[in-house]
Amino acid sequence: MDNEIIPSKPQSAIPAALVRRSTVGRSLLEDGVDSGRLAQIRRDVYVHVACDVAGWEQRVAIHNAMLEAFRADALEGVVVLESAVVLHGGLTWRTPQSLHLAVSYRPTGLQRPPTRRDPTRPPSRDLGPLDRRRALASRPVIRHRFSVSDKDVVMISGVRVTGIERTIEDCARYLEPDAALVAVDSLLAVASGALPGAGFERSGLDDVDRPWDRAEEINRAAAGIRTRVLARLDDRVGERGVRRARAVVGAATPWSQSPYETELRRICLVNGIIAPTPQMPLRTATNTCYADLGWWSLRRVAEVDGLIKYLHDANGATARQSVRDELFEERGFEIAHFSPDDVLDSGRALDMLRALLPRTACEERPIAGLRTKRERSRVQN
Repeated sequence: MDNEIIPSKPQSAIPAALVRRSTVGRSLLEDGVDSGRLAQIRRDVYVHVACDVAGWEQRVAIHNAMLEAFRADALEGVVVLESAVVLHGGLTWRTPQSLHLAVSYRPTGLQRPPTRRDPTRPPSRDLGPLDRRRALASRPVIRHRFSVSDKDVVMISGVRVTGIERTIEDCARYLEPDAALVAVDSLLAVASGALPGAGFERSGLDDVDRPWDRAEEINRAAAGIRTRVLARLDDRVGERGVRRARAVVGAATPWSQSPYETELRRICLVNGIIAPTPQMPLRTATNTCYADLGWWSLRRVAEVDGLIKYLHDANGATARQSVRDELFEERGFEIAHFSPDDVLDSGRALDMLRALLPRTACEERPIAGLRTKRERSRVQN
């Protein structure tokens, strides 16, 4: 008999956040797992993950559940790296699924035996190098063994988290440069007040209180943070990731409005293209418009048409974009529009940039410290 056509129990409401056996009961828990409405991410840690939502939404749900479990279980450690970025209100290059903790002890490593629900899963000792790295990256809790002093710890919603400057330092040192620059850009924006308030929509008109109206104050705050983080790195000469961290912190800006803008700017810097100005202003008698990335002396503009711009008011965003384009074109600027897919394909983005800019603008010295592992391998080969 096909049990799926005879519902044995009515569908019950399952909380969207952390779910435990003690809160919903064994029967409902097993029904949720069997039906796919619940996913187990750790022992007695389950989360409601809808199968029809985007992958990043699933990762957000899992990460939030792990944060709640960390708080409820009083696990040892301090939230660090991209998990700390999220708690500070920053953006990350990829939505973290695992909770990153700094601990003082040596973690036990990957222990991955077969389970009752997945008896065919190979044990960790049988995994090849690539599969092992993937399994390590997919752990619900990733523990890092490095010390964090009490002065570098703040409390956010009852959770111990590295402060913004320490989080900037750690991300710049330990993350790949693409992810590191996105995190550091975002944290600089948070710490300096450059992130627009909730519900803000860039209109191109001087009719709202925008961070650009406080540019001098924001630049001064960001410069102070950058100086203090570089001083922290001076105390870590010879340690892992310091050289890369200096390159990331030196290239960071509080004016990047999305991870794709940051990544397109990084592509410029690692390929010898003159550094663009993020949020480059164009002032007229009545309007002030801002280009995502611009080269004023070259009369060139790069716009990254991400989904955030069109999420709430697609028609209005498109109209404002057209007005902005017209204003720049009337003053002799050439514009290139990049989609997120263009930016993710670094080769395609580079070809578009070189088509937009004169050859002399593409002959600068590349910033090698911002190259990812894949880009370094490509250069060496």
